[in-house]
Amino acid sequence: MMKSIYKIILIAFVFLSGFTSCYDDSSTLDVNDIPGIYVNKNGVEQLHVYQYERLQVSPDITYAGIPEADIEFKWKVNLSPNDTAFSLIGTEKDLDVEMLLKPNEGTSTYQLLFIAKDTNHDLEYLTVWDLEVRNPIGEGLVIAEYYDNNTTDFSLIMAPEVTEDFNGVKILKNVYSVNSGLTIAGRVKQTRFANMYGTNILLAITDNSITQINTFDYAYAGMNDDLFFAAKESYSPQLLGGVAVGDIYVGNHRLTSTNLGVNKGFSVPFDFSYEVPDHLAMRAIPNPSVVINFYDESLGGFVYLPAVTPWGDKTMHTYSPVTGVFDPSNAPNKENLAAATNSQNDFLHLLKDKTTNTVELYILDGNAAPPQPKSFFDLSSAPDIANAKFFVFLDNQKVMFYATDTKIYAMIYSASTPYFEERYTVPAGEEITTLQVYQQPGYYAGSSDDFIATNNKQLVMSTYGSEGKVYLLPFINFGSADIDVSNIKTFTGFNRISAITPQK
Repeated sequence: MMKSIYKIILIAFVFLSGFTSCYDDSSTLDVNDIPGIYVNKNGVEQLHVYQYERLQVSPDITYAGIPEADIEFKWKVNLSPNDTAFSLIGTEKDLDVEMLLKPNEGTSTYQLLFIAKDTNHDLEYLTVWDLEVRNPIGEGLVIAEYYDNNTTDFSLIMAPEVTEDFNGVKILKNVYSVNSGLTIAGRVKQTRFANMYGTNILLAITDNSITQINTFDYAYAGMNDDLFFAAKESYSPQLLGGVAVGDIYVGNHRLTSTNLGVNKGFSVPFDFSYEVPDHLAMRAIPNPSVVINFYDESLGGFVYLPAVTPWGDKTMHTYSPVTGVFDPSNAPNKENLAAATNSQNDFLHLLKDKTTNTVELYILDGNAAPPQPKSFFDLSSAPDIANAKFFVFLDNQKVMFYATDTKIYAMIYSASTPYFEERYTVPAGEEITTLQVYQQPGYYAGSSDDFIATNNKQLVMSTYGSEGKVYLLPFINFGSADIDVSNIKTFTGFNRISAITPQK
């Protein structure tokens, strides 16, 4: 009996000895005669790449006698910082891939894995780097692109003419859908850059929605009721704007104001029955006599609002009859075409007579309340004015640009009689889709702060033909704002463009 037990113990010992030997052989390859693969990171533990740029890595590999033909390579990265799910992004020794992952926030980084597999011995060698995806989205022009399937996405142009302290040109396509996986249903007709409670945001309106996007990473941040303290039955946005210590939303012909710097939404509309149009003359200077002036088409006259802040006069006022170049209380049967302010604190309104189709410019002096009639101009002699679709006022020159589908004209109204000049014709086959003057975020009429050299000195125009294009048309000759045709910049490769706004 004892001999049998001894034999069993001896057999078990031999078996365990063999098992331990095999384990040592497979886990201590550095002391066995099996070639190895070694990647020298050369002291680099963290890699950096800007989103939308190419991540290029050429590992420094020592093969120790293994033919490269016998090695399989894989590159993987996790789907978000600290995530355990990894995605295959390359199968070559050298990695060269466009980085579409979101920029990482804070100190959390992605993990980049390099796996080299010795196929002869079925052994994998793993090298890991921390990967920081940096935010490439900086100052520039946000381009709203409208697609045939009735959705809008956003791209970004960065260039010296629209980006402070920047050289070269960078076009980031579809930054919204790439980062959020979303688009906006419908055609975005206006966008506005703002700061909400310390976060830079983009607001975008369609005929039935308003959407907030955080511009750090172009992530979706809210829509419709999310942006208002009181829910609405329906949304019919008309206009976004800004005044001193205030942000303006017009929808359903009602005006709503808030200060997005200290609030995360819009309050209830002003409790007045006037029909607020798509075009307001708004002043952003501190402590103005009157903040907003507009023409009410149903009233047939002008309305002014001295303040939008709690400490001012928040009552909308109409005019009593006035004798002068025109009567603001009695201008019936007009249609709003455009409205603006200038550095002289004037309110400018371009109206069209619904009966005669005559286009007229009304200017009111905004240095007192109520704003007083100052000038009136009849544009009957303006060439092609009946076909004009876009109107742009310069706030520091007495110049208004207007554009048809294919031509840009200028109206110079520094004298009692305005004169008109044709300024630019777009290339054959193209149609103008947007037109505006470039103003850097934070600028307002009469602002004394320092801005980029091109601020207020170029038109931003988009066209559509076989593709969408963006043009920067610089001015020369102050007072007449001639277009410097030889220095026009063009950016191509877009879809139909429905709105453009500068962002910081």
